[in-house]
Amino acid sequence: MVTLYAAVWMVFGWANGQRRLADSSFLWHLRTGHWILEHGIPRSDIYSFTAPGTSWVAQSWLAEVCYALLDTAGGPVALRLFGAAVGLAIAALSFRLALRLSNDRLAAALLPASGLIAAGLVWSERPLLLGVLALLVLVWVVDVPESPAGRRPHLVIPVVMWLWVNVHGSFALGFGFLALHLAGRWLDGAPPWRDRERALARAGLLAGAVCLVNPYGPALLWFPVALLMRGDVLAAIIEWKSPDLRTPQGMMFALFLATVLVVLARARRRPSRRDVLVLVSFLLLALWAQRNIAAAPVVALPIVSRLAGRDAPRPDARRRPHWVPLALVLAFAVFWTADRLPRPAFGHDVTDYPVAAMRAVERNGLLGRRLLTTDVWAGYTIHEYWPRQRVFIDDRYDMYPRQLIHDYLRLLGGEPSWRSTLDRYRVEVVVWPREHAFAQILSGDLRWKLVYADAAAVVYTRIGATAG
Repeated sequence: MVTLYAAVWMVFGWANGQRRLADSSFLWHLRTGHWILEHGIPRSDIYSFTAPGTSWVAQSWLAEVCYALLDTAGGPVALRLFGAAVGLAIAALSFRLALRLSNDRLAAALLPASGLIAAGLVWSERPLLLGVLALLVLVWVVDVPESPAGRRPHLVIPVVMWLWVNVHGSFALGFGFLALHLAGRWLDGAPPWRDRERALARAGLLAGAVCLVNPYGPALLWFPVALLMRGDVLAAIIEWKSPDLRTPQGMMFALFLATVLVVLARARRRPSRRDVLVLVSFLLLALWAQRNIAAAPVVALPIVSRLAGRDAPRPDARRRPHWVPLALVLAFAVFWTADRLPRPAFGHDVTDYPVAAMRAVERNGLLGRRLLTTDVWAGYTIHEYWPRQRVFIDDRYDMYPRQLIHDYLRLLGGEPSWRSTLDRYRVEVVVWPREHAFAQILSGDLRWKLVYADAAAVVYTRIGATAG
């Protein structure tokens, strides 16, 4: 039965990780990886015409290099298989963690469900997924001290944190988790200068020192702080807003919260101060910003597993493997993979991106002009047309000047200042979602001419900036 449950979770992770490469951020991450292989680590912006030369910390440089190497070796199929492998590892490690700490195969099968499904809805091919895996490994080190990784914190924690620092800015959650654990254990009577906690504290300090060895030095470690200092910008970004409980992700997160509350209410023993401190902190982070929904269930899993667990493993009356259901689960994984992998990887045949509109831009001799499009569509533009075409802005909100970001947000809102904004940045071409309010505004302005339209996008040019 344990093998069957493990197989189900592994198939879930495998299938969820091999989704279509439709994330706009991933597209410029991939392009950056190829740039690094050819030219080295970027130090300033290379993609926009509005902020050229602006200092840029490519905080996911190591993940980007991995993406580029995979793309060179096997194309989109290799990228999707890599995502599938990471998803499989997350699901398998989560199940094994719950099983080990709960001593109950049924609890191990059910407890990760709502949390991992809620987190899985924000999984994508972006480096955040690698950050989730790194956090899970760190949780194993801290919460399962008798595991192979847990017995070697001085080795595992510095390696994991160095990799995490160089693949995604969420590494701050790792250092935060370690600090919360040590503070909580101190409240429980185990100060950080004794025994196991001393080893973890030393490993954390060593990790901090090792992580300074990176292409950007202290600037890379400062990245999360610098990003959070842009609260006015983050407030307008969906993934930094509180979860909407009316969405599928919000509903699953609410179910995860309910599961945690039920476990706490029915637990035969009280949670430790450490567990309360860690759990509450990460739940508040998830309620503050929905991007943290990917991390909160990982940290909560060992806590609820211990509280809901048994003192001894549940007896299994049937020791023989469940071959028939196991074969069905594995067959599903094979058929799912065989069906999904041949499909277009980047979604260029659907309305995710302005594929036909950008072809019209090129056909009309407008490629290379000062082009305005959305931050989402800019990722596609960078991947497909850079360096021939630079963008107005993309979703690197950590890099772009605040004034430019706010100007763009005002364009999104269709505010009356749109005309002066386009004049100030000398925009010549606009590729915009057809049904968006700003596209409707341009349709009524005599200084802009419609040169292309389809069901997804419209292309406008400034009068006097047509084909050259």
